[in-house]
Formats: sequence, structure tokens, C-alpha cells
Amino acid sequence: LKLRCSAMEKLTRRPKRRRTSASASAEAEVAEVAAADSEGLSLGVETASSGGAAAEEERGKDPEAAEEEFDEDDQETASEHDGLFDNGSSDDSEDDAPRNRIGNVPLEWYKDEDHVGYDIAGEKVMRTLTGGEIDALLESRDNPDAWRTIKDHKNQREVVLTDTDLEVIRRIRQGLYPSSGTDTTTMVEFDNPDAKIHPLSRAMPPKSRFIPSKWERMKVKRLLALLREGKIRPPPPPKPEVWDLWADEVPLRRKGPPPLPAPKLSLPGHVESYNPPSEYLLSEEEKKEWEDMDEQDRTISHLPKKFDTLRHVPAYPEFIVERFKRCLDLYLVPRALKQRMNVDPDSLLPKLPSPKDLRPFPTHIAVTYEGHTGIVRGVAVEAGGQWLATVSGDNTLRIWEVSSGRCCRTITFESAATAVCWNPRHAVLAVAAQEAIFFVDPGLEPASEQAGREAGSEGKEATAGEAEASLPGSVKTLLTFREVVAPEGEEPTTEGSKARAVRWHGVPEDSQLYRAGCRITIATDADVQQLTWHAKGNYCAAVSPKARAPSNQCIIHALQQQKSMRPFAKVKGGQVQSCAFHPTKPHFFVATKTTVRIYDLQKQEHLKKLISGARWIASLTVHPGGDHIVAGSYDRRIVWFDLDFGAQPYKTLQYHDRAVRRAVFHPGKFPLLAACSDDATVSILHAKVYSDLMMSPMIVPVKRLRDHAQNQGFGVLDCAWHPHQPWLVTAGADGRVFLWA
Repeated sequence: LKLRCSAMEKLTRRPKRRRTSASASAEAEVAEVAAADSEGLSLGVETASSGGAAAEEERGKDPEAAEEEFDEDDQETASEHDGLFDNGSSDDSEDDAPRNRIGNVPLEWYKDEDHVGYDIAGEKVMRTLTGGEIDALLESRDNPDAWRTIKDHKNQREVVLTDTDLEVIRRIRQGLYPSSGTDTTTMVEFDNPDAKIHPLSRAMPPKSRFIPSKWERMKVKRLLALLREGKIRPPPPPKPEVWDLWADEVPLRRKGPPPLPAPKLSLPGHVESYNPPSEYLLSEEEKKEWEDMDEQDRTISHLPKKFDTLRHVPAYPEFIVERFKRCLDLYLVPRALKQRMNVDPDSLLPKLPSPKDLRPFPTHIAVTYEGHTGIVRGVAVEAGGQWLATVSGDNTLRIWEVSSGRCCRTITFESAATAVCWNPRHAVLAVAAQEAIFFVDPGLEPASEQAGREAGSEGKEATAGEAEASLPGSVKTLLTFREVVAPEGEEPTTEGSKARAVRWHGVPEDSQLYRAGCRITIATDADVQQLTWHAKGNYCAAVSPKARAPSNQCIIHALQQQKSMRPFAKVKGGQVQSCAFHPTKPHFFVATKTTVRIYDLQKQEHLKKLISGARWIASLTVHPGGDHIVAGSYDRRIVWFDLDFGAQPYKTLQYHDRAVRRAVFHPGKFPLLAACSDDATVSILHAKVYSDLMMSPMIVPVKRLRDHAQNQGFGVLDCAWHPHQPWLVTAGADGRVFLWA
């Protein structure tokens, strides 16, 4: 009895809690205990008699210990009914306060931690809600209140919704007030009726409040008159919207570019100071040099002067002019906003093979040919690869042995020699000097050896009889001048410059040039800048851009027939700069300043026009396959044309800082391209052309040759490949000739 009474006293001393299903069951148990006590002493006597020893043992215990033991039993009972552990705290508004005090910090920041925040005491709120979907399914089967239990992940606790909470949720979802006791029939007046006795203004109401406006009547009358006259028409009805389901999306209207801010002027420095340091003051010589200098080349806009005080500084006379120029710059000069891209520059470059995998190509100087004292303007390698010919501004033609660098023969002319070219079938040189073309017999090989070499250079298995039928007997027979006898009765006419350019003459036998090897000469209209032979060795084309007659700018000379042909009366596109023969077809390439034209010499018709995009073409070379052309230009570019494509360049390359004088393909089996420039360098490119039309040519720069020096603004003027080896011969304005191997 004592134990039960102490339990009832403890329950009565507890503060009131919100009535829940668990508290209701606890109160029912208390009521049962009270009813059992009210029935009489019999129950107590029975209890005491049945467990006397236990009762005596309980009487001997301390009351506080008994209360603690009952508290533990009470807590276990409450946890069984509520489904939660009760720590004895009251269930008032303090328990509804958030346990986790992290504020608006997202819980995602704690996803890798074992806690979700901190409580008001600074202790960690450990993660206890760790059950998965399977645990939730089992809980829903075992716990009848699982459907009304929600998880508070922030405070790591489970909240069981009461009937009152469920009723509030139901009313809110139905669009009703949360509380059923809310009065919606009465309205609270928030105005002050007592203040109506005080008017807002003491003034009398104006007359316009109760009389129609005169001006509004006049405005309405005017609008009616305009409507009757038809000057004001009602707005047209809107057009019906018809949507095309199969049409593409309408392009969005883009906004205009944002206004660009004007560039700021540079801040003044020591030069603009009224009391600059002494080292910034100019001397008399520097002042005179500054005054003679062009205004655009001056580094400073005014002469610095020194004054003792700021009030001694006079007015700046150029102030208005400078402001006016500044306004012109802002108004007339276009500005563009450059967007900086954070892109790795290496990722933008194409993936090219390593130059080590593209060998062989020339890398160093193997032989130096010394002897010229002027600018070396042209170089040519003999078809056999044994001899080398160079022409220079010192009026000489020199023939060298390629392997040793020994000078075998020197021919001196009256003026500078400008061009030289070896015949691909015969040991014959074509040289341009003193406004004429000379066909030279260098006399390097006997006639029998020469005929055998010429027969073997065909590249076919031909017999000796076939070789003799196709080629003349010797170089001497080929270079014998056959004079044309005029018919009897005709008087010789005076030749003009136009007719003189196609007239063949024999070199006098008693002259110095004849003893040097010159046999036939043709007078030209101007200096010849380029000589090129046809692959069969019979035709030689000469280019004279500065010829007085337009038809004399490009002339084709037939050596065996000793005749000259002017294929163009007038070439469209300006002066002829360069020309080349097709290696296998009867096509002729002519380069003007900006275009390259292709002609069929057999049909005598124009085939195609190629637009280079360059300002001034300097040279022209044809790939041994005949389907690709490369042009070098004075505006530092190398233009590659693929004849199977359109008229536009396939690729434009720029590897030099100054004019590209010559670009030439290797005539043999090596896929090499060389380009020499006025910056005294030579670019070597691996230019491989595939027989498969679906594959593009592979162009890779592999080497830059730099041992030449500039002279009078010129660099490397000409270059030529060895016919059988990956060797390159270069001729520079410094008077030196190198063989690169």
C-alpha cells in the first residue's frame, strides 16, 4: 500500500502534459489502481499475506530508492506506450523548440559526418535516423502509429501526429481555416468613426466637382469630328494566329551589341610634369631631332619644360587640337570587344607528327660555294645532280661541282646575270644576262657519254636506236645556229622591240662569249626574271615582267626548231610574274600579281583561274604529280592550290616575317617543299600528297635554316633541290651559296 501511495503521489506531482494516446492509457492504469484500493483492505491483505517476505523486504528499503525504482519502471512503461524514450522532461513549448541549432545551414553539408548539427549546449546532435526503406516497411507492419509518424531529420527525432494535428492538416487541405472556432461572419472595423466629425480640409468643394468640364467637352467634340471625317480609324482586328507544326523554330531576335566604353587615356608621367627631373629634359640636338621627326613617329607629344612654380606654367597651345583628335578617334575609329577565352593554346594546335619521324630533310650546311662578290640571284642543279650553276650581280655565271664545291667554269657578261636554268634532257644552260637569253654549252661531258645519259634519263627501258630517234645527236648539233635566209628581192626591215624578242641570233665566233660556251642568243624586251624548261627539254619559257610590249612578258622558245612563240597578246590581271609547265599534260601555268591562270597549249584555250588572295605573287612551282600548285608571295605567304578543288586556295601558310622569294617542290621521290624569304631564312616543309583522293595532303614544317645574312634588305633569293637526294642549294644576297644536307 505504501508503494502504491507513493506512486500515486508522484503522478499527481507531475506537471500537466498534452493528452495523447499514451497519456490516456497511463491515466487508465492509474484509475484502475485507485479503484482497486477503494474496494477494501482485502486486496492489500492478500497481497501482504502472499508475499510477506517480500513485503518485509520492501519495508526495510529506503523510500527514495523505492521511488527511483518506480521511476525506472514508469519510464519503461511510458516508452512502451509512446514509442519514444521519455527523459522525464515536461511536454510543453520548450520541448517543441528545435533541438538542432545550426540555423539555415543546409543539412547536405553534414552528409559525410556522423552528426547533423549542435544543440544549445554545443553538443553534437548525433545521427540516429539511419533506417532504410526495408526498416520503414517493417516498422509500418509492426507499429500501428507508423502512418502518423514523421521523421524530423534536422533534430533527429520521430514525431507522432496527434488527432488535433491531423484535423488541422485535413482542414488546410480542404481550403478551410485551421481552427474550427474561427468566426468568419463578423468583420472588424479598423476605421475610427469618431474622426469623421473632423473634415480633411476647411475649403469649400470646387465647382468642377458637380459641373461637366468644358475642355473635356471640346476634346470629345474634336475626336467625334475626326471620327466622322475618317481620319481616326478603329484599330484593325488582330491577325489569326496560324501555327505551322512542321516549320523550324523561329530564330530568336538577338539584341544589339552592348555599348563599348571608350579607351582611357594613359596617365601622365614624369615627362608631363611642370617640374620634371633633369634627365627628362631634351638637349638642343634632341629637340632638333624631335622637331624633324614625323608626328606619328614621336614617342612624346610635346617638349618637356621645367618651371619653378605651377602658376608660371602657360596655357597649353595644343590642347584644343588634341581634344579634337581625341573626339575624332572616338567617333571614327571602330572598336571591338575582345573576349578572352580560357583555352589551352596547345589544344587548338593540330596534332602533327614529330619531325624525327619525317626524315630525311636538310638540317645543316655540307658544302659552301665561295667565289661570288655580288648578290647571287639564281641557282640551278643539273638533272644528273653532278653540276651546279649560279648567276650573280657581279656579271658572272659560275658552274660548280656539287660534291666538292669546286668552281669548274666562269662566264663573265657585260651586265648582271638574272636567271639560270638547266635543260632536263641535255647538258645545256639557259642564262639571262645583259637583256638577252644565252644558250650555253658548258662542255662538261663528252658527246658519247652525254647521249648515253640523255637516253637513260627517260626513265623507261628504251633501246639506243629509240633514244637516237627521239633526241639529237649531241649538244653541239642542238646548239648550232641555223640562220633563216630572207627571200630574194626583200629588203631587210628594221626590227622593233616587239619583233626583236623572238629573233634568234648566233653568237659571233670571235667573241669572248663564244669561247666561253655561248652559242645562241635571243634579245629580250627587258631583264628576264625567270627561266623554266619543259620536262621534255625542248621548250624554255622566259618571263620579263617589265617588258614594254605586253606580249613579250611571257615567251616560249623552242630550242630544236629555233623559234619563239608569244602565247598571249595581253595577259589579264596585270604583269606576268612567274610561269611553269605541267609535268605530264600540255598545260601552262601563268601567275600574275593576284591570280594564277591555267592554259591548254594544245587546244589554245583558257582552262581555269585560281584566286590566290595574295597581293603580289613572286614565284610558282608545280608538284611532280601535277595536281597541286604552290605560290610564294611578297606579302609573306605561301599559297597552296589543289587543282581538284575550286578556285580558292586549299591552304595559306605564313612562316616568314618578310617576302617569300621562291617556293619549290622536290622533283624526285622525297615529299619536301622549300620556301626562301628576305628574312634570310629557309623553311623546310614535309608536304606529302597521297594518291587517295579522299586524303588531304599532309603539310608539316620540319626545319628552319638560318645561316644566311641580309644584305640591302634582301635575304635568300633562290633555292633549288638536288634531283636525287634530299639536299637543298640556297643562294643569298650575302654572296654565299650553301648546300644543305
